Amino acid sequence: MKYDVIIIGGGLHGSSTAWHLISREPGLRIAVVERDPAYEHAASIRSTAGVRVMFSQEENVRMSQYGRAFYRDYERTMTVDGEEATVSFRRQGYLFVATAANAAGIMRANHALQTSLGCNVDLLDAAGLAARFPSLRVDDVICATHSPDDGWIDSHAALMGLRRKARSLGVAYIAGAAAALNVSSGLVRSVVLESGEVLEGDTVVNNAGAWAHEVCRMVDLDIPVRPMPRTTHYFECRDEIEPMPLTIDEGSISFRPEGAGFITGMSKYERTGDFDWEPNLESFESEAWPRLAHRLPAFEAIRLRNAWACHYAYNTFDGNMIIGAWPGAPANFLIATGFSGHGLQHAPASGRALSELILDGRFATIDLDRFHCRRVPENRREPERGVMA
Repeated sequence: MKYDVIIIGGGLHGSSTAWHLISREPGLRIAVVERDPAYEHAASIRSTAGVRVMFSQEENVRMSQYGRAFYRDYERTMTVDGEEATVSFRRQGYLFVATAANAAGIMRANHALQTSLGCNVDLLDAAGLAARFPSLRVDDVICATHSPDDGWIDSHAALMGLRRKARSLGVAYIAGAAAALNVSSGLVRSVVLESGEVLEGDTVVNNAGAWAHEVCRMVDLDIPVRPMPRTTHYFECRDEIEPMPLTIDEGSISFRPEGAGFITGMSKYERTGDFDWEPNLESFESEAWPRLAHRLPAFEAIRLRNAWACHYAYNTFDGNMIIGAWPGAPANFLIATGFSGHGLQHAPASGRALSELILDGRFATIDLDRFHCRRVPENRREPERGVMA
């Protein structure tokens, strides 16, 4: 069968692209190819699942605004045959903490941008931070920003519900891994699966996340996106603590509530380029625990209960997404990857943007030209400032 669009990668990004396409053009023939149909290794499932508007670039803020609205309205838009869907959006806020003068200056500039775009973000001094979250240590804090409308979702539910909705609208999900892309006359003509099955299509979308560079190699393209191993540690605290937001301590550590405890993450930047599915347990005691206890003294008495590994699709060029058709590559081969830890919150906007490129030939809602693929060969870096994943 020939498809109008073949999407390689059936996680949140691929499913978002499929849903946005089929919602606009119900007659489209769309196939989503997923190598891991149980989603055992999907970043979508293993992520921290945060959604926040606190970015330094307008495009990222606007993508997060759309993503937050998307997840807020998820129950209504993703219902199938009367069966409701939910992502359990926990609006418990995001908190960024700055302890150095340079970081504080960037934070204030970011806050000005965020509020100018209509975001509800509070700029706090140390006293204001202590009043709002008494458990935090603040003697070294210069300022902080708190976004109370942000939070986190159930990422597994988000993926399953979006996939189910897309399938109910006619999108075909095909279990298998892409082995080759057949190219002729400057266009990708078909996708060959490892099983030998050949899928013909008019447009091919690379939504393969941390595996996107492997798909790009099938058209002799080397993109600056590689897997970056990250370990998430789940721990429990002996002492009672007030409800905490997802907290990011400048250049140090992040944590948020999860169930009866908390989760914190450690990235292995030095291992970028490798897939490593073994969680780094040693880093909890040697690196994470001291940083956690420094910011929240009650975390002196905690116990590690679980840990798991995932991978960022890390853009080694500038840490931001790359999207569109790469100059010199097949014109009908579109890429969206390199979100570097921001993927879950930007998947809705990325899927909408790809649907616009396919159906309109341009970015129609949020102008994402700043993040177009062409900036890499042009050597034009667009990094975020003062923002951790």
